[in-house]
Amino acid sequence: MKRFAKIVTAAAMTVGACAVAVPAQAATAVPQSTHRGTAGCFNWSWADGTTTTTIYYHNTCGKSADLCVWWRDGKFDDLHRITAGAGVHGHRKETGAISSIEDC
Repeated sequence: MKRFAKIVTAAAMTVGACAVAVPAQAATAVPQSTHRGTAGCFNWSWADGTTTTTIYYHNTCGKSADLCVWWRDGKFDDLHRITAGAGVHGHRKETGAISSIEDC
């Protein structure tokens, strides 16, 4: 496409024709990294965020359980304990990025 645009532009200058509209190049989107895993009774997933991160979880056990998620906000890591009943699906959004997930 770049070569075609150069040829069309060069031809327009040579012939003295009007300006030729050349399609702009599409911006390349950077895909987010998605992370999935299991810790104890939980299946979880999250995608890299810019200022906040949301973790999605599912307690697959037949009892209430806890999941410990460490969020890094700047220089500090904060532990957030998520408690979910048997079979519960949920999510939690916090400022920063997830640094680790573990069974509590």
